[in-house]
Amino acid sequence: MRAASTHSPTGVGSDAGGFRIVGGTDGNVRIAAWGYWPAEVISAFGVQAPAAAHTLVPLSLFVFDSTDFKPQGAEGQEAIRMLFRELARVPFAKGLIIKGNAMTCMQLARLLRECSVEGRLEFTDAE
Repeated sequence: MRAASTHSPTGVGSDAGGFRIVGGTDGNVRIAAWGYWPAEVISAFGVQAPAAAHTLVPLSLFVFDSTDFKPQGAEGQEAIRMLFRELARVPFAKGLIIKGNAMTCMQLARLLRECSVEGRLEFTDAE
């Protein structure tokens, strides 16, 4: 069992594109992503999101809110893969992806399959 750590909300980016990670001592992790990511957001996400996922515990909830997220280019997709690969390795009770536009959902579904984590996260319209 992994030790839960406290995460204060971490936000990176601007209104045009970015993400926010919120976690707590309960082991739950919520990531909200929006817009199209520039290079500095991609770099930060590739480090911070997998590290946050690593704090999940067997009874925790993982939420990825893609409501305002746009499909990403190759570098952004690789950063998301890094998160999904970490999720494939850690225990958690339930994983949700809050749906955004159809193209983003299709891209995320493909990345989930590529990282062998598709059975652990479900798409939903709301948390």
